[in-house]
Amino acid sequence: MKLSGTQLVWIMVTTEIAVMLGVRITPAIQVAKQDAWLSMIVGGIIGVALTFLVVHLCILHPNQTLFQFSQALLGKWLGRLIVLPYLVSWYILTAMLLRAFADFIHLILLNKTPLWIIILLLIGLVTYLSYSSGITGIGRFCELVGPIIILTMIVSFILIVQNLELHYLLPFYADSEWMNILKGSIAPAYWFSGPFVLLVIVSFVQNTKKVLSKSILGVGITIFMILIATLIVLLVFGPNFSAKLRFPYFSAVRTIDILNFIQNADIILMVVLVFGVIAQASLYFFIASYEMANWINVKDWRKIIWFGAPVIAIITILIPGVSAFTLFDEFWTAVVFPVCGIGIPLFLWTVSTVKRKAYERKV
Repeated sequence: MKLSGTQLVWIMVTTEIAVMLGVRITPAIQVAKQDAWLSMIVGGIIGVALTFLVVHLCILHPNQTLFQFSQALLGKWLGRLIVLPYLVSWYILTAMLLRAFADFIHLILLNKTPLWIIILLLIGLVTYLSYSSGITGIGRFCELVGPIIILTMIVSFILIVQNLELHYLLPFYADSEWMNILKGSIAPAYWFSGPFVLLVIVSFVQNTKKVLSKSILGVGITIFMILIATLIVLLVFGPNFSAKLRFPYFSAVRTIDILNFIQNADIILMVVLVFGVIAQASLYFFIASYEMANWINVKDWRKIIWFGAPVIAIITILIPGVSAFTLFDEFWTAVVFPVCGIGIPLFLWTVSTVKRKAYERKV
């Protein structure tokens, strides 16, 4: 299984924009208010730095996934142990993502359809995309869907311009100050850099010389699009009302009305972004299955999918709702992100650098 540099870019864009639009804008506004767009900029800078760290770590271990180079650096048992929180995170992320967007589809479009049916349909699509061709198929899917998502968002940006109110951005900085702006940037920073996926998928990229520039490009496109979307939400609804909306950008797109002819544009955006959600959930599911197969010494990673799909389905259905998402977000920001997103990659990079310098001295 191989990825091109272009596919890596579109994987980063496609899989991150959908979830950022759906669940990350409102929390930033709740913390930073009208300065949430500054939080997105700060989060973007942090996300680029984390992307640089992770990709540089992977470049030090070409053609090796997280599990493989962790064992090479730390030995069999410690290497296995350090991968375990990532495996749990990827499975839970897949379930939370599917539940969040199943709720979204149920609320916006299919409110008379039982929620569990929507969940099973999404899991069926995710399982098929992951199983059929692995990371190569996901890369091709993102290469097709990603440009459509960007084009759809650009059109929505243009159509919504007439509804913008610039005074909603005032006062600048005074109400939030740097602490709240920084606090609001933490969760976006994590999502901009991708939830640990680069630790695995970089090993599949054919041309490792361009993997850093392609990764940064993908993150950069995502940051720019989400920054504009956040500004639009603030300029349409203001910070107070925006903070109460569960899916603010879709609500903003609903306000588009051109001569009573162009209306309900949110439906088109939703349909397009559902493909992004499927791509993201498929990516997490593939990575979890692939690394779990390595973890338990199973040669055919596809066998793990038949175990993982029912587990994810059960977790997704059992998630109670909005309260669970709030607790999950708080735990993720306070514990999982600092440990798995910063601490472990930084530790592995330090060990890699020290061992490489020691080897060079011996030679």
